[in-house]
Amino acid sequence: MVPNKANDYTVLGIQKIFEHINNFDYEEAFYLSSQIMEKQDNGDTLFHEWVKSLVEFYSCNKKDTAIKLLEKIKPDVIENEIHFRIVNSLMNFYREIKDKDNFMKYRKILYLNLHKIKDKEFLVKVMYNISNGFYTFRDYDRALEYAENSIEIAKNGNVFNIFFSLAFMIKIMCLFYLGRTLEAESLKEIFLDYLKVVGNVNHKDYLENALEEFYNLKRRELVKC
Repeated sequence: MVPNKANDYTVLGIQKIFEHINNFDYEEAFYLSSQIMEKQDNGDTLFHEWVKSLVEFYSCNKKDTAIKLLEKIKPDVIENEIHFRIVNSLMNFYREIKDKDNFMKYRKILYLNLHKIKDKEFLVKVMYNISNGFYTFRDYDRALEYAENSIEIAKNGNVFNIFFSLAFMIKIMCLFYLGRTLEAESLKEIFLDYLKVVGNVNHKDYLENALEEFYNLKRRELVKC
């Protein structure tokens, strides 16, 4: 777990916080983190501030505040899991606000330290986030590369979570944008079958929204011609 000196109460609380974060329920995560900080004298301040930044960015729409918070506490050297999470979130925040230079800055920091990540589930998430950044900035070759790496790590580590699904979707969309339509269509059917098997049919919405954006772009290109 993230805190270095955690009792059973803190450990269980941290686990619950991550459950909330994985469900995008950042306010509940922050509330629980605040309780831990109040009740325990060994709470991890960096961890708490990181959770706070998620609330500021995603729930309160205070993007500048969230970024300033993480910029203030970011580590000079990545030494543990919370350091990775701070840098990973900074990279995501800059992607969200379309700041490519800072996205690339923190992507490079993560990339140079990937060998330190032991948690396969978190590694899948980081690789997906990098892929998603390149996808956002329309570098489909590099997005495809990282998506495939994320998928491979997930398969080897038996990690079939939302980030595996999202990486799969990124791969499909990159193939479409790169003109590899037949390969993309084939992979799309495999993906939809996978969603049915695992019962995550709601993830289909992500793909449908991305495809709609792709087809709209192609229609606009045809009009220009």
